[in-house]
Amino acid sequence: MEFPEKIRLFRTGIEKEVEAVGIESEFVIPLNPEVLNRVDEFSHLIISGSEASAMNESLWTDELAELIRRFISNDNKILGICYGHQFLARVLCGKNCLFTLPVPDYGYSKVILRENRLFENIASPVCLQLHHDAVRNPGKDFEIIAENATSVQAFQYKGKDVFGVQFHPEFDHETASYFFDEAAKKDPGFPGYFKNELRDYKILEQNKLVIQNFLRM
Repeated sequence: MEFPEKIRLFRTGIEKEVEAVGIESEFVIPLNPEVLNRVDEFSHLIISGSEASAMNESLWTDELAELIRRFISNDNKILGICYGHQFLARVLCGKNCLFTLPVPDYGYSKVILRENRLFENIASPVCLQLHHDAVRNPGKDFEIIAENATSVQAFQYKGKDVFGVQFHPEFDHETASYFFDEAAKKDPGFPGYFKNELRDYKILEQNKLVIQNFLRM
């Protein structure tokens, strides 16, 4: 993340759902390699969004990839959100499953779900999209469990409790508006690709169950 305010929003958005489930958690900033030696202490890993591209090399690329591999080796649970979804696919399938959208996907879009424990008690969702990159054709080891008009919206890896979701279940409408405003300041073309298929903000409330359902596995 480029700005502390964005780091705070990503962290608190996830932590409020962790607290709702009532389990202990630890927030780890990349480039903290000592956590690699503590994988046995954790049951779940959530990889947040980022302003970085999962297609590029970052300072934390090798460390995060190794953390994912160790969690999977331990048969632990992983949920990647947006960048985390893309990076998880990259580690497990390779960069070829990632691509840059011709038009950024920003706004609220309808997402088609397939039956899965991750989506328990979620119906006909409209989800927050904040991404330029996406996942496609991840391969036979992946079950695609959600899609929208532009890309893979969620997958499950090898039937394990290892999931990626492209949309943001952790943000409410107020937080989303902050990100929309930031995008509009940077890009004069933002109004041309912003989409809004949301008719009632209350429907966003159910999306937080994605994180809660994951943590209850």
